[in-house]
Amino acid sequence: MANAMDEPIIGNNDWFPSCKAAHKLWRCLESMRDLEEALEFVSDAKNTTKKKRKLKIAITPLHTLVVCIEDLLNDIENNPETKERLQPDDVEQIRVIRSEFDQVLPHNHQSTVTILRNKLSSHIDKKLHPAQAQELGVEINQHEFGRWLHICLNLVLDLTKLNIYSWFCNPPSEEYVTFMYNEPFIVTMKVDGERLIALAALNIATSSPKNAIPQMVSKLVTSSQWMFSRNQPRITLLKEDEKVTWNTFSSNLNFHKKELINE
Repeated sequence: MANAMDEPIIGNNDWFPSCKAAHKLWRCLESMRDLEEALEFVSDAKNTTKKKRKLKIAITPLHTLVVCIEDLLNDIENNPETKERLQPDDVEQIRVIRSEFDQVLPHNHQSTVTILRNKLSSHIDKKLHPAQAQELGVEINQHEFGRWLHICLNLVLDLTKLNIYSWFCNPPSEEYVTFMYNEPFIVTMKVDGERLIALAALNIATSSPKNAIPQMVSKLVTSSQWMFSRNQPRITLLKEDEKVTWNTFSSNLNFHKKELINE
């Protein structure tokens, strides 16, 4: 899946979103890429104060990930083009998940993660008194940060499983378009202006653009283990599920609750 920091080279092998749901999934990936960079050196900080300051900076891409997931959930629930690719039960599960997501990780304008991002992380609020900043700083707890992160990772993995994403890549020449609407089938069409006039090729992909998501999640899981004490629940590794249901977030809801992390 395309990386925003790569050079836009013609003829590369990047996949780009070709629908709103895919674009919003790509935004989730970009925020996770930023998180990976932000967390790379946090665990190596020499003392608690330095770790908290680095986590403070990482609140911004974490908040971005939360917002991107909420935007994707909203698209799945309310965008007719996305909804029509799902069964009614899947859409109903999305409604439930949105409520559960807000329950275990509140993210409105009055929530802790949003206040930290707006007042202390993305910039220092001009009205913020140092004493108030210290009070906010108490909320930057490595266990809580880890809980927020793993909630997001669980949910974005589940949403990646849905068959609602479509992609395009650079075609062989300007006379063609190449896209993947229904994975793993790659279709190349000859075009005349805006008209599709002939099927030029049909290929089967050996991997999915969506594979970038679990790969990045695995990196973040590994780099965040230090945030948890020995007995605190968290994701420790990834394994392929049994495909009984795509929704593991709802069944893991108690696993993500704050009171368990803080025990």
